Amino acid sequence: MNRIRIQTHFWSIVLFLPMIFITLNCFNHTKRISNFDSRKDQIRKKYINDGSLAVFSANIDKIDNIWIIKGETTDPTAYQSILRLKDSLFKNNNVKNNFVLLPDPALNDKVFGIVNVSVTPMREEPRHSSQMVDQAIMGNVVRLLKNDNGWYLVQTHYDYVGWINKSGLFVTNESGKNNWQEKADKSFTGLQNLIRSEPDNNSLPVSDIVLNNIVISETYDNDWSLIHLPDGRKGYLKSKSLRYFNTKNQNNIYPGNIISDAKRMMGTPYLWGGNSTKGNDCSGFTQTVFKANNIQIPRDARQQALIGTPILPSKDWSNILPGDLLFFGRGNRVTHVGISLGQKDFIDQGGKVGINSLDKVSPEFNKGRLESFLFIRRILNQ
Repeated sequence: MNRIRIQTHFWSIVLFLPMIFITLNCFNHTKRISNFDSRKDQIRKKYINDGSLAVFSANIDKIDNIWIIKGETTDPTAYQSILRLKDSLFKNNNVKNNFVLLPDPALNDKVFGIVNVSVTPMREEPRHSSQMVDQAIMGNVVRLLKNDNGWYLVQTHYDYVGWINKSGLFVTNESGKNNWQEKADKSFTGLQNLIRSEPDNNSLPVSDIVLNNIVISETYDNDWSLIHLPDGRKGYLKSKSLRYFNTKNQNNIYPGNIISDAKRMMGTPYLWGGNSTKGNDCSGFTQTVFKANNIQIPRDARQQALIGTPILPSKDWSNILPGDLLFFGRGNRVTHVGISLGQKDFIDQGGKVGINSLDKVSPEFNKGRLESFLFIRRILNQ
């Protein structure tokens, strides 16, 4: 009888051991993933200050007894930190590294795109139905990060990240990018117009063109210039609507020019993610206006709020000058920006570009903006 009990107990232990092993293995599996996720989040917080200006994603999984690290980043320091984390967690274990430092090596040397249409949307995901997060405009160079079925994840010259369809880009290598940047000499100063196939306003259009678009130009006659677009197309545009760009410095920029360009856009409709004269959001409006005066400011209101010099308004606001940026929001969260017209009046995009005021006796008084006003930054040297 005792022998039977002993044998039964023995076989119970034998059968139970695999269950213990499986349980411990699952525990170790979960613990390792949890440990990785915790350390990964620390790396993100340390090196990725703003998710709209960088790419960072990383995760681990175990498939067929092989640990796999997957993800990508645009930050070289974050990339090296993930590799060190891999080594510390797995040491000599069987682990496969699929974590990529962008640009994706699959792009080979074609890691630049030149925007070849007047305005192209940048989207949150690689599909036309995805939310637009920004716009890229003609002649600007973007860095290509990876390709997904005809869509490119790109980073603009002001670091913003989003997806652009291949139809909006001329894809090239560093040599092609340098060639364009050396020859592109003019930017368009009007709000919108058409590049014509002949030096005649009645000829067929080659492309439309909007404020701040960059082109290569040649003098054709007293009125017209021959325009070269990034993808090789040619057309004609009135010379008076072009100017040399990047020739001013901030000391030669007049607040009156900022205000004049802002007022030219009055009535322009609101467009989430818009960053052109075809439509814009509040920070797209301010970025477009300052870019028209050769001042590159960041894309989003929260980013614009970090530049320039803070200005504390005097009692009568007489020290608030045209061209200063007014910021609005709740608590520490900036959600809106406008351009000062001097003292308490400002121009902003709030449904359509228009003039508002924080002065209670002004006919342009905006109660909501007064209640959400946060602070002022001075961008111009004045």
